[in-house]
Amino acid sequence: MKLSNEKRSRSSELRVLVATPLGLNGRGGIDRLNDAIFEALGATSDTTVVAERLVTRGQRGLFAAQFVFFLALIKLILRRVTGKIDLLHIHLSDWGSSYRKATLGAAARMLGIPYVVHLHGAVFDEFWGAAPRRLGTAIDNLFRYSRKIIVLGNYWAETVKSRVPDAADRIVVLPNATRAASRARTPPTDSRVRITSLGQLGERKGTPQLIEALGQLSSKPGWVATIAGDGSVNEARSRIAEIGLKDRVAVPGWLGPDDTAELLSRTDVLVLPTFAENLPMVILEAFAHGVPVVSTPVGAIPEVVQSGRNGLLVPVGDVEALVAAIDQLIESPTMRASFGEAARRDHSAKYEITTYVSTLAEIWLDLAATPSFDSRTSMGLGEVRS
Repeated sequence: MKLSNEKRSRSSELRVLVATPLGLNGRGGIDRLNDAIFEALGATSDTTVVAERLVTRGQRGLFAAQFVFFLALIKLILRRVTGKIDLLHIHLSDWGSSYRKATLGAAARMLGIPYVVHLHGAVFDEFWGAAPRRLGTAIDNLFRYSRKIIVLGNYWAETVKSRVPDAADRIVVLPNATRAASRARTPPTDSRVRITSLGQLGERKGTPQLIEALGQLSSKPGWVATIAGDGSVNEARSRIAEIGLKDRVAVPGWLGPDDTAELLSRTDVLVLPTFAENLPMVILEAFAHGVPVVSTPVGAIPEVVQSGRNGLLVPVGDVEALVAAIDQLIESPTMRASFGEAARRDHSAKYEITTYVSTLAEIWLDLAATPSFDSRTSMGLGEVRS
């Protein structure tokens, strides 16, 4: 069963099924990106591309996730049998995502459905390298038989090339993107510098190091902070209370899109001292609001945050360097303004969702104009079990 080129050439639209973990309004970066993509696609009158979500995990826990994935496989089969799919777009991350998406890719190959792999995952490089042999081979084959591989930065392109060299000519670097700022900057009610950190609170995001850095800045007047997100919220609140910063550092927990936009509209500095990332959406959201970023040179971050131009980069886990960077931006409104304006320009030129969606649609349409699969499609069909 293969889609014919003749059928595609006659079709007035390209039907794309987008495999995403949680679905509409999911908390993760992949689903936030997809929400923006689908919103941008829906805002255009061009019906050349018709995309639909394929939820592979859902938002109701581990047991329900297995049922959701089973339904996703059934939906994929039905779309193929009824001729209502031309291309599968697979968002891939580490851990459980890799099992599900390797299985999904194998199913697509069996059904003769061409697919694109879109790589995410903060620790995917480490996870892939340490994966059991059978899973590692399944991931290799997911990339090897894909029609195109989208990565978020050059770092991740090299990661894929090093493991699957024969996929090198199918890799496209396409950084994440976000909507333009939905609201204007909120004028400050006082002269204090407003520091924000957004993301899943915990060790990987560098939350303990951030709290320690803020503790070292406690004797310095003129700043307040908000550390927002899910994860180790209670631990963060307890530690902040222990060091006497409860009145200066708010920990509101998870914020939805509207509250996040409101917070960023009144933020002066975004701080993300993370230990591992792919390319965080929150950095691009900060850029959209003209907010300079303090972060670490991991994943594709140094390809976006140019230290001394639109933010500052500090070594991973280096609390003293983090203190110095935050202090530098607290002390210099001129630097904050300069970095923030550069960040806003960068977002407009490189990371705005409408431009991103146009590029993504071109990738899909270019693939639709080529033969769906060559003889390799039938290879490697039994390499993965979930």
